Amino acid sequence: MPNAENFSDIQSHWAQQCIVQLRQRQLVSGYRDGSFRPEGTITRAEFAAILQNAFPNVQPTRSAITFSDVPENHWANKAIQFATERQFFQGYPDGTFKPNQLLPRVQAIAILANGLNYKPTTVPSQTLRNYFDDAAEIPDYAKNAIAAATENLSVVNYPNVRKLRPNQNATRGEIAALLCQALQIGNVLSPQYIVASEPLVIPPQFDEVEAFSEGLAWVKIGQKWGVIDKTGKRLIQPEYYGHYPFSSDLALVTIGGKPRYIDKTGKIIIALNLDNASSFSEGLASVSIGGKFGYIDTQGQIIIKPQFEQAQNFSEGLAAVKYQGKVGFIDKSGKFVIQPQFNWAEPFSDGVALMAIGDKYGFIDKTGKFIELSFNTPLTEPIGAFSEGLARVSWGSDGFIDKAGKIAITGRFHRAMSFSEGLAAVSADSKGGFIDKTGKLVIPMKFDSVDSFSQGLARVMVGDKLGYINKAGSFVIKPQFLKARDFSEGLAAVYVSSNSGGDVNSGKWGYIRNPLQ
Repeated sequence: MPNAENFSDIQSHWAQQCIVQLRQRQLVSGYRDGSFRPEGTITRAEFAAILQNAFPNVQPTRSAITFSDVPENHWANKAIQFATERQFFQGYPDGTFKPNQLLPRVQAIAILANGLNYKPTTVPSQTLRNYFDDAAEIPDYAKNAIAAATENLSVVNYPNVRKLRPNQNATRGEIAALLCQALQIGNVLSPQYIVASEPLVIPPQFDEVEAFSEGLAWVKIGQKWGVIDKTGKRLIQPEYYGHYPFSSDLALVTIGGKPRYIDKTGKIIIALNLDNASSFSEGLASVSIGGKFGYIDTQGQIIIKPQFEQAQNFSEGLAAVKYQGKVGFIDKSGKFVIQPQFNWAEPFSDGVALMAIGDKYGFIDKTGKFIELSFNTPLTEPIGAFSEGLARVSWGSDGFIDKAGKIAITGRFHRAMSFSEGLAAVSADSKGGFIDKTGKLVIPMKFDSVDSFSQGLARVMVGDKLGYINKAGSFVIKPQFLKARDFSEGLAAVYVSSNSGGDVNSGKWGYIRNPLQ
């Protein structure tokens, strides 16, 4: 049998690497003349034989079907029995299998989806309209299966990813590509041909990256940072070390050891003689001049004169400042609305601020009303910020309290994260899932790590790869990345290895788009 690498007719084929991988696994073979014939067709019987080799561990779910046109001595009889017992194939209403019939693309995809028990998690008709220009040509019997295969990144369309061509006969190369996706053999097909795969909209090329903010993101090339837009175009060349995200159209950078504010073209807009500075928040930035803190606006005008020993950024219209040794809250005119009295205080979040006064620990609302936190079991970690009405607390195991200071969800998790978009990521017994605000587990503990939802998707890990799930717990972007970040403004940074071995230290960062937006 010819070695796959020596097939005479696959060197320039779009599915070449996939064919190579399948041959190495002895799942496909070539012809005596040394060719593979990737543009040749395949019969239903031949596909049944391939399925028997490719999925030996799939368990039968029904008895084999006896077909009138598949005698016991047919060369593919056992393979056809295997495939029908596992519901890959269904046969025809007249009791025939049609083993010599050429296999249409729609059948090949539906066969894989049915046998691997793929189920659609969204309305199939909507999925098909979203991804295929020729969705109307998909037969009714196959619509659910094609939608489910699409959600599982198992549909491959070449050369136009939006053309399913459902009723055209599948080629051997196309079958190889479908098998590679179903077997999750990664990095052998170009993402641009995988339907519903989220191709890198900004290719991997950066040594480090940050999330998009106001349409721009800081990226690191070599030792310095610059700025790109959502097309990957460099708007500010890499020339900075110290930098912060854009806010109010300005970014804080360090030039010659001094804080400066630049606009989105890189032009210096504010060059005051500042000792220290922070990013803008709600139109104002805390700055230090002569050892005292005050606030400036986006024109560089001092709005609240430097007079405080410490100052935090504004959050929900108020800022925590330290004055004469105690912390209070000011409004944007600089007036104290909650007098200095606290040992320390966190910024307002979800209408409340965590703080300590004397030996009491709790939180206040914007009127200054104080709710003391006191539990029978001492906390083992600082309380988390309130989000969506609840805050994480830990008594050795994590739970949640409400704004009355009462336990809302008992501590039973090894780790919990703040609520985001109605759900909280939690982990226990080395697995992670998601709970709702009643504490009910709505996405099972089946992931190796979990992170909060952002823009409808949550980053999760399976094995050593990261992907993204929706709120039904289904993968929208399958685990395939060595490192990944949350979505922000429709894009997420992902790290892609530059070699086939998946070396975590040999790769670059790029960005993928959010398919839900």
